[in-house]
Amino acid sequence: MKRSVLLVLALLSSPTATRAEDVGASLSDWGSVGLLQTPTARMPPDGSMTGGLSGLGRLHRHVTLSAQPLPWLEVTARDSLYPGYYGLSEPGLDVKLRLREEGEWGPALVVGGRDVTGSGLDLPGKGRFAGEYLALSRRWQDFDVTLGVGWGTLGEAGHLRNPLRFLGGRFRRDRDPSLWPSLRGPRAWFGGERVALFGGVEWRTPIPDLSLKIETSGDRFRAQRQDEPGFAPGSRYNIGLSYRPFSWIDAGAAFEQGRRAMLRLSFRFAPKEWTEPDRRAPPAVGPRPSNEAALPAGDILTLARTHGLPARAAEVSGDTATLWLNPAGSAALPSAQEAGHAARLLADLSAPQVERLRIVTGTHGLDAASLTLLRRDVERAARHRGSVDELWRTATLEPPNQRPPDWRPHLDLSVRVASEFDLAELGTYLTHRSYSDIVLRGEPARGLVLGGALRIRADDNLFMLDTNALPASEPVRSDIPLHSERPWAAEHLFAAHLATPADGLTTRLSIGHFEEMFGGVGAEALYQPLTARWAAGLDLNHVWKRKAAAPLGVARDSARLTGHASLYWENPGATTTTVLRLGRYLGGDWGGGVEVIRRFEGGVALTAHAAWTEGPDRGQSRFGGRMDWGMALVVPVAASGWLPVGGTLETAVRTLGRDAGQRLRQPLPLYDARVPGGFGRLAGTWSRLMD
Repeated sequence: MKRSVLLVLALLSSPTATRAEDVGASLSDWGSVGLLQTPTARMPPDGSMTGGLSGLGRLHRHVTLSAQPLPWLEVTARDSLYPGYYGLSEPGLDVKLRLREEGEWGPALVVGGRDVTGSGLDLPGKGRFAGEYLALSRRWQDFDVTLGVGWGTLGEAGHLRNPLRFLGGRFRRDRDPSLWPSLRGPRAWFGGERVALFGGVEWRTPIPDLSLKIETSGDRFRAQRQDEPGFAPGSRYNIGLSYRPFSWIDAGAAFEQGRRAMLRLSFRFAPKEWTEPDRRAPPAVGPRPSNEAALPAGDILTLARTHGLPARAAEVSGDTATLWLNPAGSAALPSAQEAGHAARLLADLSAPQVERLRIVTGTHGLDAASLTLLRRDVERAARHRGSVDELWRTATLEPPNQRPPDWRPHLDLSVRVASEFDLAELGTYLTHRSYSDIVLRGEPARGLVLGGALRIRADDNLFMLDTNALPASEPVRSDIPLHSERPWAAEHLFAAHLATPADGLTTRLSIGHFEEMFGGVGAEALYQPLTARWAAGLDLNHVWKRKAAAPLGVARDSARLTGHASLYWENPGATTTTVLRLGRYLGGDWGGGVEVIRRFEGGVALTAHAAWTEGPDRGQSRFGGRMDWGMALVVPVAASGWLPVGGTLETAVRTLGRDAGQRLRQPLPLYDARVPGGFGRLAGTWSRLMD
């Protein structure tokens, strides 16, 4: 053992013989990137989402959905069936963090864990899969070598004493699966008397997209042996194959523990592989037209719309031509690229005396930023005689101080097709629902938004949610089966007024049914200085529970107050927004949460959120514990033969029947309404200005 470990360490620290970037990480039995039973230090493609099924003999069945919301973070939602107490499934949330990328003189390094939250009821057998690890991976030619050390389930072989034992307490005590309260969650992280080494190698065979995996695991199935005295864990060595016939399929087969066969099938969506950058040719910029040939503002507006720009008003006055854009109406182009197309049109069509080209961006009557470019600089850049850096130096970005000359009412019809899966419930193996929302939104006047959505039920098995074992006296979402029985229902129906009372300050007042389960009145304020990448918001809502049997009725005795203070941060590339929240949730519980939103070319978005609260209140169902979490992939689709209007396709894994940690789902969040046209998106995508 010692000689083998020293040999692997020498290989991991040697110079790499191939490029360090990943060449297609394969998946483990557990749905995350890895070998078979053990993890590796590899990560899936940035922004990807993977769902799959795997089975190990008659021992385990895993349903998994994994996402890569950040380049260094992999999150896997998993629900596992196993022979054990009460026949309950074992939900878990697995996380992997990359600490170091592989380089010429060093391996990739990750830290991670299975079942890291430990949420839910304390039942015997709960948390039997929980374990933490550190792993190193190094690629050498066609071989990818991994060595790791595991705690908990991954450390049951007990090769070494816990290196953290000097911290005392739980780091010195045996992590006995029969003592289930200490087996899972943050209170058990990296605890236990002993740890184990694990590792293996993946060989990329000469057959394209086929790899061979060999590993040794630190799991000795201690919990299973305690449950079933005759249980035989078998060998700690596993061997298997992984095959990717297409970029979106990852299949695997293995012979594990010397006695059990494993089969796995996974499907993956990676935005960078599936979406193409918008190849729309930018408007041409020719010689300046004469006064007679120059177009008036109305014709410029019409031409801008024919070029696919979300233009809502235009004006030519003196030496300035202005075009007002609504970025929310066009998800395909980055903000700066959209502004660049608008500037090209103004430069090509405006009167010769126009020297300044102004593009005002905003949504729903909220002007967020005013960008002014010099016409001569745009003309030079369009003829490849100037650069976007030169345009940045002479550009003027300021708060909008000019109202559009004409505001035309706007009406938008779209369709949202969604599938939601719940992998976090003890009573059911897999709960799901699918539906379509026909969304109609209108802006009859500047700053006034009217919206409604008709939800058409497609399929669900929400009746399987066990809400009767511990019923809630004042349910928040544990009574969702009652609200989804109708074949159709009004998902939301609201009116909102948006305003900008001061520079950087935006407000919203709303009334109506905000979502399928709650309606009432709400107010929100958002403050963001013009050039700041951060924003601070506060929302307060007084809502009532909607009656399941009455399409528009509410229960008068169900009033509740909810609201949150939020802090937003957008990264310099305008591709990632991180949100921190603190406040009062719909169940009266107080707590906080974090949300990450990733945006990709073509408007694809991947989101992940988690919330922790003080726990269920007022007799609510305690199945869900104190945590709520979810992940969603949203893909915009244009009108086509099968979808006559534009819209989105959404796949999500989230809790469907929880009462704790539930936020109101506002149909018009103020950050989403204001920020797409702000400084952050313009500056973050500035390199695309003249594309």
